[in-house]
Amino acid sequence: MIAPRAGWLDDLTNWIRGLIEKLWEAIEAFFTDLIVAALEKMLELVALAFESLPVPSFMTQHSIGSLLGNAGPTVGWYVETFKISECLALIAAGAVFKVTRKIVTFGKW
Repeated sequence: MIAPRAGWLDDLTNWIRGLIEKLWEAIEAFFTDLIVAALEKMLELVALAFESLPVPSFMTQHSIGSLLGNAGPTVGWYVETFKISECLALIAAGAVFKVTRKIVTFGKW
């Protein structure tokens, strides 16, 4: 069975429809890229604000190693036995993960 066809008019409307679909996809891609670029610039601005903050003088005078080094051998043994440095690194990694997750999901999680 042969379906009726309008000929050149059907070809013309299909061509125009294809152009409109391609235009719509280009507009969607543009606005998606625009949102990503705006978010990137905003996060760069936040990072720049944090980087421009000066470090307080009381934080630059001491370090955890110097404070624990003066505590004595008993504290040193506890620090080594209980792997305090690895524990603090794991806690810091968890905090970074939580903050990153909040930023990426816009606070929904």
